Amino acid sequence: MKYSVKNLSAKGEFSVPNLIVDKHLRLAGGEQIKVLLFILRKAPSPISKEDIAKALKFSVSDTEDYLQYWVLMNVLEESEDGEEPAPKADTAPEKYVPKSRTAKGEEKKPEKPKAEIEYTRPSPSELAQRISESDELSEFFREIQLKMGKTISYDGQCTFLLLHDRFGLPSEVLFMLVDYCISIGKTGYSYIEKAGKDWSDKEIDTIEKAADKIASLKSASGFWNRFIKETGINNPKPTSTQLTYLETWVNEWNMGIELIVKAYEDMAEHTGKLSFPYMNKILEKWHAAGYKTLKDVEKAEKERTAKKSAAADGSAPSYNIDDFRNKSIESVPKYKRKKK
Repeated sequence: MKYSVKNLSAKGEFSVPNLIVDKHLRLAGGEQIKVLLFILRKAPSPISKEDIAKALKFSVSDTEDYLQYWVLMNVLEESEDGEEPAPKADTAPEKYVPKSRTAKGEEKKPEKPKAEIEYTRPSPSELAQRISESDELSEFFREIQLKMGKTISYDGQCTFLLLHDRFGLPSEVLFMLVDYCISIGKTGYSYIEKAGKDWSDKEIDTIEKAADKIASLKSASGFWNRFIKETGINNPKPTSTQLTYLETWVNEWNMGIELIVKAYEDMAEHTGKLSFPYMNKILEKWHAAGYKTLKDVEKAEKERTAKKSAAADGSAPSYNIDDFRNKSIESVPKYKRKKK
């Protein structure tokens, strides 16, 4: 079955550029398409985001996000009230080539950035060009918008491009990272960026490694519930730093709940406040000593206490000076002559 448009000329019509259908219909979200159609309907008269929001029953902030997509894609241009849009240059803009790509535009695995190199955000036009050049990134942004249920803002696009181009996370690994962050209610771009850099440092660059990492994080997160129940901490969710510590203790060092609670009690006794770095020093020392259970720690503490008590009680070997003097007087030293 085929479909065609009826004669609507009597009711008015407006044109839609072929590029919108050929390229962006598959990439843009439904709300983004709506705002663009509304602008095309009102063209060539400029229209404010407030008027668009009112007409389409969107919030102004959401409308701004939807519009930003078309600005980044060089479909729309912004201008201040009463200001004419800047005329477009006759010459084509200089081609943006990110450091993770060759001069010919061929994809290659990005190198990890050095700590001393400061990351510079691409301009909106550079960002739009980078996305349009890569089918992988275009598909990623389309899928991630559906997953997050919102338009990815300029800040979000810069974050994902940073993790992909500079920190070497493939799009499928990035998607798994975002999916995990959504599952724990952490959808802020700063949190995603911090987690992504941690994955990059640990060379989590395949689907298999990402799956193992997520399983490890979920295991540590589940362990947190047991930990707060035993210690009485009023914190339903761990911070990203606390979760990293738990992941190390539970999954790398194979520490049980009894040892971790013991470290917590020692920490509370000495500091009087919650300090995971202090607990980590205690558990790291026990791990290096080979302690596996609470009994191992208690046995070592008893032995250490016994040695201190013995030294304090003077039970170390003693010498009687009178006996030593008498034996020295009674005994006559004997010398053997050397053989010639």
